Amino acid sequence: MSRRPRGPRPGIVAATLLTAALALAGCSAGAVTQTDTIVSQADGSTGQVGPIGVQDVSLLAGPTGSTPSGSEVPVRGTVVNDGPTADRLVSVSTPYALNVRTEGATTIPAGNAVRMVGAEPGPVGPADAALGAGGTMRVVLTGTTQTLAGGPTYPVTFTFERAGAVTIPVIVSANEPAVG
Repeated sequence: MSRRPRGPRPGIVAATLLTAALALAGCSAGAVTQTDTIVSQADGSTGQVGPIGVQDVSLLAGPTGSTPSGSEVPVRGTVVNDGPTADRLVSVSTPYALNVRTEGATTIPAGNAVRMVGAEPGPVGPADAALGAGGTMRVVLTGTTQTLAGGPTYPVTFTFERAGAVTIPVIVSANEPAVG
């Protein structure tokens, strides 16, 4: 009587290793992966021009998530100046609005930030120097030229006196009521 050798058969080992390799390779292949649904914690878009960073920028369309043509749409975000000298926001523009209204602290102090308050009520302007903050401003798109809705992005250009201009693809957020 002949005895079979103990231990795994080479054919079974090869098939097991091949199956494991294919299974592991499939974990990162294709358009649907385990990380495809991870969403950034920041609501908005970001852009940089020189020492000026424009962060977490979004258009606030109110609770419906869209705003009809001709509306006013507030902008929320933060302008950060990492440079050694103050800079000033001189204009904001987009092809999706006839005009943009700015009020409050448009000068961004060196090494500081100014917050765009969106639809938050209350006054805007430079902060108390004792607090060390750069203040707040209100930026509102007026006379939108079409319906703005969640999904696509809309280019918004921020132009600064020293740093120059940066165009950011901005999203529409539905978490605050629209102005007007």
